[in-house]
Amino acid sequence: MQLRATETSLIDADLVLIHGFWSSPATWDQVAERVQADLDLRGLRVHRFRYESPKLPMPFAATRIPDYNDVAQSLRSYLAATVSGRDTAIVTHSQGGLILQRFLAWMLNEGYGQELASVKLVLMLACPNEGSEFSRSIRKMAGFGRHAQARDLQVLSSDVTDARRTVLRQVVYTDTVSARECRIPFRVYAGRSDRIVTRASAQSVFPEAETLPGDHSSILHAAQADNLTFPTLKRHLVETFGQRPAITVTGDGAVAPPSPDSTEPVNGENVVVRWNPDSRTVDFITTPDVALSWIRELREEQPDE
Repeated sequence: MQLRATETSLIDADLVLIHGFWSSPATWDQVAERVQADLDLRGLRVHRFRYESPKLPMPFAATRIPDYNDVAQSLRSYLAATVSGRDTAIVTHSQGGLILQRFLAWMLNEGYGQELASVKLVLMLACPNEGSEFSRSIRKMAGFGRHAQARDLQVLSSDVTDARRTVLRQVVYTDTVSARECRIPFRVYAGRSDRIVTRASAQSVFPEAETLPGDHSSILHAAQADNLTFPTLKRHLVETFGQRPAITVTGDGAVAPPSPDSTEPVNGENVVVRWNPDSRTVDFITTPDVALSWIRELREEQPDE
């Protein structure tokens, strides 16, 4: 029997990306490309949540611009159809963070907290938690009083504040999972040169809040050499979901990737399979009897001289 360890990282989890105001799933192109090309994140499934966010409502149109509650409540069906209870990380940009908070608050108020247990990480980029002063002047010039989403971008929106209060009390600062509570780690980042969403607004009162290089748009330009958004996201994903080297048993098929310091059956025997990050090898720790049986098998496979 021959054992070969491959260095491929397999992450059995999902990543959901939520775009912002006046935007679309295409805003995530550079981030998604970096995630899907990274060997350490292999196996991670990437999904982009789409919702309507046009610049202006069309007069006499048969459709309307959905407000935050419309979009937030549709997120439940989207997650059920795409990730279906699997371990999930959700990353948002700008208004997407407010929509996610509205979704979480609605789920908890409706008693669906246990459905959120599969969400293992939330990372918000440049989210206008306290509103956007820059958006106020744009609303006045463009007549955004009729825009269903622009209304919640105003400074000190009561609906936004209520949702954030629920998220802080029943998500960030809780340790339990129940119908009304669900612990989810939040990581919040402001853009260092962002004029649209200030650092005070982006970080708000969240405990895990930092700043990344970039303005409101370039914070997502992950292809740039000096962009730190992808390395930061990758670090949080690896910390949350871990790296699992694939173990291949030649002739016997593939064995499921083991968790660190876990016991997995290899060829019918219990063996501790542990990833060694220093030597980037896999250590097999087993009983003397099993080790001797392996040695005998290897000797039997040696060709006669």
